[in-house]
Amino acid sequence: MEQEMKWKKIMKSCMDNVKMHFADIDKSIDFGAYIQPENYFVSYIFRTNAKLKAARQSGLTERINLYHKEQLKKLNYPIQGIKDCDFASQVVSRVFRKLVCSPWCE
Repeated sequence: MEQEMKWKKIMKSCMDNVKMHFADIDKSIDFGAYIQPENYFVSYIFRTNAKLKAARQSGLTERINLYHKEQLKKLNYPIQGIKDCDFASQVVSRVFRKLVCSPWCE
């Protein structure tokens, strides 16, 4: 349990760093079993589909992904658990929350 909390804190710190570094990111969501670090995933959320599309076309999502992985390494997250992050728009995020999370995400 103690180790799980350590990994969760690392993940939160990483996501906070990424959001501060890239102003275009509106939110982030993480899911995963922290018992095994390779079971997590992180999604960074853009406000609109248009902003997400522009970020993909400009290479911003690639830069965010690289920075995300660098932060995890810097924060000593287990190397086997460091992988690519995902991206979505807030529109997709709202639909996902409604279909999958409700009422737990409220």
